[in-house]
This record gives sequence, structure tokens and C-alpha cells, in this order.
Amino acid sequence: MKLIFDPKQIQKNPVKAFDVFRNQITRNINSSKTLNQKSFYAELGEIGDAFVAKNRLQEMNKKSNGLAEFLVSKGYNNLAGTVYSFLIKLNANNPEEVEKLATKGLAIAKRYNDPVHIMARANDLRKIYSQTDPNSEKLLKILYIEKRALVSICKNYESSKNRYKTMEREMKPLENYEILLGKVKLQIAQFLKDKNKPQALDELTGAIEILNKYEMKNLLESAEKVLTEMNSYN
Repeated sequence: MKLIFDPKQIQKNPVKAFDVFRNQITRNINSSKTLNQKSFYAELGEIGDAFVAKNRLQEMNKKSNGLAEFLVSKGYNNLAGTVYSFLIKLNANNPEEVEKLATKGLAIAKRYNDPVHIMARANDLRKIYSQTDPNSEKLLKILYIEKRALVSICKNYESSKNRYKTMEREMKPLENYEILLGKVKLQIAQFLKDKNKPQALDELTGAIEILNKYEMKNLLESAEKVLTEMNSYN
């Protein structure tokens, strides 16, 4: 079922608009009607923009978190993931909030085995931890989660596209995911070069192979620097 909304009313009173939006969703779910994902995302976006315009982002966060938890409880994990994905974009300037949202979104993406969204949420967390906890085990854990998702995407690109449930955009070309895999493998190598040289070398070799394929000169220079540092330990 397609959700019906009035952009003018949303701008006028976003709080009321959100409540109406949630009530529509609840009624459709309770009556076992299929929700139109495109209209779901469109209205969510309109409402979010209206909250931001009125400087009430935290209220939007609270209400949307509640909606996402409701969707999860009803088994609509893909729509809940969409809510978290949207909120991450809306809170891009608030790393603490993004960390909370991305952690929840990652759990949902794992639940319905969507490697693209697993990668996206892990990528959100990797960016945060690279700044706040660059030497932490939680960063390494996230790097490996992102790496595994990227390997899955690159090996099974077409089937990944079939599981990619989103309203924002189409999947990116395979090249994008392969390059990102090279970057992640390079970062793992940088992390492990002083802790686990054999594993670091394995990751670095894979990174260099990918980065050579796409002639990523700046990243190749970084990879060669890591390799030189590792060789100097002998």
C-alpha cells in the first residue's frame, strides 16, 4: 500500500505528521498490507527535513528510533534498516549519535544477511573509530566485518544486488566495492604491521593487487610505505 502524505502539512507541523505517518504504518502492518517502500522513504525524508528546519533533530531521532524498534518487533527489518540509514545521514555531524545508529543498523543488516548494508554500517563505524580509537580492537573487529561483507559483494555481485533493499539509490558498480576492499585491506595491514606481521603481509598483498588493478597511485604509495616499514623489522 502506498502511504499518503501532504508536504505542506508536514512542513507546518512535523510532529503531528510523524504521528500520522506512524499510525498509517501501524494500521497497514496490523492489517497485513504490504507497505510501499518508495513512499515510506519519501515521507520519512520529508518529515526529517521538516524537523531539521525547525531545529528539532533530537526529537526526530527519538521518534524514529521508536519507529525502527517497532518495525523490528514486527519483522520489518528492511524498513527498520532504512530508518537507521536515513538517520545516519541526518546526523552526519554527530559522531556519537551515528555510532549508536550504525550499531543498530549493522545488527539488522546481519539479521537479514544483506552484505551491502553490513558493509555500509561497518563503514560508518570504521570512519568513527579511525578517528576516536585508531588503535582499538573494536576498530579491527569492524574492519574485518567490513572486509567480509566486501568480499561477499565482490564475489557475488549479482546476488548481492538482489538482496540490496533500498529506496535511496541503486547499487554502485563492482569497481567501487573492489577499490573499497583494497582500502580496507590496506588499513588492516597498517593496523597489524607491528602486531601480526604474517597476517598484515597477507592483507597488504591483497590490497596491492586490487590497487594496482585500478591504478590507485596514492594508496599504492601508502601500501609500499607499510611494506618498507615491515621489511625494516627483519
